[in-house]
Amino acid sequence: MSKNCTLEEIAGLLLKNESFVLCPHVSPDGDALGSTLALKMALEKAGKQVTVMVDDDVPKAFGFLPQLNSFVKPDVNNPVVTDLLVVLDASSLDRIGKVAQAVKYNAMVNIDHHISNTQYADYLYLNTEAAATGEILCTLVEKLDVTPDKDLATCLYTAIYTDCGSFRFANTTPATMRAAAKLLEYGARPNEISDALGTHTRANIEMLGKVLQTLSFYNDGAVSTIEINSDLYDKEVNTDNFISFARYIEGVDVAVLFKAVEPSVTRVSMRSQKTDVAEIALSFGGGGHIRAAGCTVELPLAEARQKVLEAIGKAL
Repeated sequence: MSKNCTLEEIAGLLLKNESFVLCPHVSPDGDALGSTLALKMALEKAGKQVTVMVDDDVPKAFGFLPQLNSFVKPDVNNPVVTDLLVVLDASSLDRIGKVAQAVKYNAMVNIDHHISNTQYADYLYLNTEAAATGEILCTLVEKLDVTPDKDLATCLYTAIYTDCGSFRFANTTPATMRAAAKLLEYGARPNEISDALGTHTRANIEMLGKVLQTLSFYNDGAVSTIEINSDLYDKEVNTDNFISFARYIEGVDVAVLFKAVEPSVTRVSMRSQKTDVAEIALSFGGGGHIRAAGCTVELPLAEARQKVLEAIGKAL
């Protein structure tokens, strides 16, 4: 069980240590990457030694983020020795892959906003009211007595912007908008960020066309699904926003994207208007938010689809 900390306590803990490994969750999204890079920059401004590590490939869609190429992969045969391992935006230990085994640390700190957090770290700051971990970092950076520059602000704005669906999702609050506004004052350029995230490659659009052909409806139209089977799956293509095309359909409550990442491994992403999809994801060993959650099911896509749809049907 974690020690639940205030943000002031987390800031004090960071300031009294000198070396850090920071890591986001696997399948890193904009919030995970942006928050990790922003904290890296803030700690370096405070004179600390920082390594950023992720047990996954970094999506090319976020290539515009400053210092994105600073991420290293974990090497369990050559562990990094550090004071603190700081985990950002990951609700459970399995969500960071091999990083915990590739780092020798004195303590683990977790900064998160997921309601499904399992309190696995030694020290935890959890704020489920925050739209993004990046929103939490806006306040933490101030408590570290660091003034953000444009690069740091760009990372945090991207974190917030992506996790609240370009400010369209219900998790967007007045505090979210105030944090975003302050980041503009520090130099973040919303037009540049939205343009970078909204520009698609030809391969991305071609795959989207094929994926939309799999669109199916269940439970009298309350559930929609799309699929990326093993023939279509390409880790080089950014598919993060594909689920939006299944979500914003009249009458749909729950939208699901099934992705066959291996013959017997299916990644599942869920979005909803009313149903608690975090509970559904948790039942499969995943987690997330009430309206946005995911899990990895160790079954072929067709079998995973059947199991997940059964669970959704019971939850409606």
